[in-house]
Amino acid sequence: MLIKSVKDLELQEFTTCFNEAFSDYVIPFHVSSEYLADKFAGAGVNYQMSFGAFDQEKLVAFVMHGIGDRNGESTAFNTGTGVVPLYRGRRLVEQIYRHALPILKEAHIQKCLLEVIQTNDKAIKAYTAIGFQIHRELACFKGRIDVTLPDDHRHTFITMVRLEEFDWTSVHSYWNFEPSWEQSVHAILRNPHLYDVVTIREENKICGYAVIKSANGAVVQFGILREERNQGFGRSLFHWMGERHSIITVNNVDKRDTNSIRFLQSVGLDVYIEQYEMEKDLS
Repeated sequence: MLIKSVKDLELQEFTTCFNEAFSDYVIPFHVSSEYLADKFAGAGVNYQMSFGAFDQEKLVAFVMHGIGDRNGESTAFNTGTGVVPLYRGRRLVEQIYRHALPILKEAHIQKCLLEVIQTNDKAIKAYTAIGFQIHRELACFKGRIDVTLPDDHRHTFITMVRLEEFDWTSVHSYWNFEPSWEQSVHAILRNPHLYDVVTIREENKICGYAVIKSANGAVVQFGILREERNQGFGRSLFHWMGERHSIITVNNVDKRDTNSIRFLQSVGLDVYIEQYEMEKDLS
């Protein structure tokens, strides 16, 4: 078994391994090379800093790293870990990390970050053995929007705007919690063709916004200005999106943000996955 960078691997070959690795996952799914190309572009994947286990040149396990800045620290985010079923039980993920960590540290990476489904006990045990610790809990929501707006709801103007026309510098003023890696502003702007920005205005003031994946109704960011909350702007915004997408998902809501959780439940969404965000300090 050889562990090395995946920098020379063809995307189609990687896609084959990815689909085999996730064929019996908690949520089984099958993806295309195009999907993975977008996913890795959004996460800022560095193929030189991503690693795999190879059995006679065949990829059988992998850890893919997006590299970027998070809260002032150079960070490697694990955007995908997988092991082909036949090769499980050999601690390949642990071996890959043992190989990768010194290389990441030499490249001045200060922190490793990942997300793992809370029911995936084996993965959590493996990551803990490597030195990862739980940083925060994240809840993922899905459902049909069920909002009835009152006849006298305030007149607002909801519209889609181009990503490059939206003021990303002030977006923090709408947030209750910091978006996770793949829901960050950086991730959105790396794949502008995938997303729409929806704004809700009153008297020419943007009171709230959402970023939604146009193909499937995944809301990757949303927020209402603090001084404009509890006035129906959020409900109007989700009502608008719910009329255009039969199913809405909102992933990786910080579980400490009970206000956002209550709001999402109030518009018809239910938790379908809970995750841990885990960190390992390399500095």
